[in-house]
Amino acid sequence: HPVIEEQARVASVDRHLAEIIVEKQSACGSCSARSGCGTSLLSDWFARRQRVIRLNNDIGAKPGDRVMLGLDETRLQRSALLLYAFPLAGLLIGSVVGERLFAFLALKTELGAVLIGLSGLAAALFYVRHLSATRLQRTDGGVRLLRVLDGSRAFAAGDVAIPKVNQSESFGTGK
Repeated sequence: HPVIEEQARVASVDRHLAEIIVEKQSACGSCSARSGCGTSLLSDWFARRQRVIRLNNDIGAKPGDRVMLGLDETRLQRSALLLYAFPLAGLLIGSVVGERLFAFLALKTELGAVLIGLSGLAAALFYVRHLSATRLQRTDGGVRLLRVLDGSRAFAAGDVAIPKVNQSESFGTGK
């Protein structure tokens, strides 16, 4: 299966699980139109957010390591289809049902199409959210650790000791 790869950092390791920090990035940094693009300006305004996930540490990663994550492309495509197609289907089916129902009740069909269509959209979104949450609780979401990147050992908490210095001495006051 094709795999989509992304770099991340190991924050901590607890037995067989590694806590991984993935920094969300925009593609603007490598774009040639960056200077004249509104999307680039927006991405600069909003701080990058980090996502923390826990994965099986089958590769022996240690805190501070840079690692490569892999996401099964087929699973991503199925998730995208569920996320976009199901709510759209709920909207369309709800609109048709609402129009027919309101016509049967001798009410304005446009109102029925809008109200029941939006209800179908909301129901589909809640279902997708519930389904996504239960799938993530049962599985790893298709994400796995692929490898530790060469020369990637970064400083982790506890790796560096900061010497205790009397602050008045450090400024040369001699007091």
